[in-house]
Amino acid sequence: MISDTIREVMKEKGITHTFLAEKLGYKYPSSVTTKLQRVNGLRVDTLIKFLETMDCELIIRSKTTDKLEWVLKNE
Repeated sequence: MISDTIREVMKEKGITHTFLAEKLGYKYPSSVTTKLQRVNGLRVDTLIKFLETMDCELIIRSKTTDKLEWVLKNE
């Protein structure tokens, strides 16, 4: 699940819910927790904001032999 991957990145990079909340403009760290616990997952734009804040990116890679890649950006 995507939320699990985000939590793993946060753990490896030492990023706290408080840090993310401040950088993303949320009033409370629990807002980060709430977004990560959503049953339907994160919206793509929210996911990209989280990743950019953690200095990460989302890459889409083709499964075909060409292995083309695209980086999603929040623009």
